[in-house]
Amino acid sequence: MFLSLVANLTSGSWREYRVCMTAPAHVRTWPSLSDVPQLYPDARNRLNRYPLLYRAGRCFPSSSTMNTQGRIALLAVGSNGYPRQLSDKLAGTEADLQGVPLIPALLSDFDVAFCPVRARKGYVPVSLAARPGAVCLTWIQWLTAEQIDIISSSEGPRYALTGGSELASRARIPAQWQAPAKLYAWWFDSLLNDGDLPIWLDVYGQQRVQQFELEIGNSVVRSNPIPAGWEVVPRDPDGRHIEPKDMAELC
Repeated sequence: MFLSLVANLTSGSWREYRVCMTAPAHVRTWPSLSDVPQLYPDARNRLNRYPLLYRAGRCFPSSSTMNTQGRIALLAVGSNGYPRQLSDKLAGTEADLQGVPLIPALLSDFDVAFCPVRARKGYVPVSLAARPGAVCLTWIQWLTAEQIDIISSSEGPRYALTGGSELASRARIPAQWQAPAKLYAWWFDSLLNDGDLPIWLDVYGQQRVQQFELEIGNSVVRSNPIPAGWEVVPRDPDGRHIEPKDMAELC
C-alpha cells in the first residue's frame, strides 16, 4: 500500500484506492519505540502506512481530504509520523482528542539524515537536511497549537522548528488536498556522517538493520545549517514552549 501511494504521487495523479483496513486501528497494540528503539522512526508494517486521521489512540483510514483550517502543517520525517509515538506524547491531554491528519508527501531537494546523538529511548534520531536533486518520501501532518506545543516540549534544544513558504514550495501532496502556504519541520543542528557524506535514512530498507549499524561514539559530525531566509520559531529555553503570538504566525 505504501509503495502504491508513492507511485501515485510520482506519476502526478492520485487514483482512488481501497484501504485494506476499514476499521480503526488501536495504536496501543503497536510497539512503543521505547521498547523497540531499533524500529525507529516508524514501527508500522507496510499495510498500515496510508493516509489517516489519528485521534485518541486510534487511526482512522481516510481516502478523502480532512478539514485542516486553522492548523499548522509540519513534516513528520521522524517518529512524530508514527501514530503510536503521537499517542505516547499526547495521551491524557485535550490535544489528543483534536485529531492529527497524516498524509504521504514528496519533498524535492531535501532528505532525512541521522543525527550524531542517541536519544534517551535508545534510538538514533533523524533530521531534515538539504540534499540538492533528491526526492524525499515523507509525511505531512496538520497540528493544532496545543498539539505543537506539547510536541515542542518533547523536542530537545538542538532541534529548531523552522520552515515557511519556501519549504512548502518543495512539497508535493495528493491533488485533493490543499497545499499548505507554509510548511515547517524539526531541524537538528548537525548530522551523522560516513566519510564526507551524511548517513541518509533508507525508507525502503530494514530500519532494524540500519539502527544497529549506526556508530555514534567515533562518528564524524557535520554541521546542518538552516537554509537562508527560513523562519525559525522562538521556543522558551526552559520548557521549550512556543508563545501564542509566535504560534499565530505559523498558519
